[in-house]
Amino acid sequence: MRLVYSFIFSALSLLLTAQVKSENIVEVIDELTVSWDDSANQLKSYEGLQEYCRNKVFRDNTILLLNQIHHYDSTLYNVVTHKYDTHKDAAAKATLDDIVELEKDYTTKNFLKFLRRECMSFNDNERNKTFEGHDKRAKELEKELARYVKAVTHQIDIVDKHIHHLKDL
Repeated sequence: MRLVYSFIFSALSLLLTAQVKSENIVEVIDELTVSWDDSANQLKSYEGLQEYCRNKVFRDNTILLLNQIHHYDSTLYNVVTHKYDTHKDAAAKATLDDIVELEKDYTTKNFLKFLRRECMSFNDNERNKTFEGHDKRAKELEKELARYVKAVTHQIDIVDKHIHHLKDL
């Protein structure tokens, strides 16, 4: 439970910080990336799936964080597009490509759809806890979840790394 309160405090703090530092998109994206990495570490286990499926506060904060990431990535996309159009910078082009991949393949809608299926499987598995195969199915769910969260995290981290190679953002 303390982990949930810590996450809530971090998310709220991040939102306030993002508003204050809105003129420095690099700092905002750095902070969002760190927050996502922390959230992803909590989420990628069977226990994290349970927390997401059963704890509305944790679920809502995770969704809020993803929405913030997508909002600032869209803002970054506009800034980097202008930079690329002006200077034809190769680093800007690579950044744009990775933002497009994040916005296309890892939308909040796709994330919610994936986790809805995972929660349904989780709940079904928990209802059948006394039956043989529960532990095996738990491991399978954890593996699927970890793979998906790792892919989302990788894409978020790539965009964050790119922006540090761009000058004058």
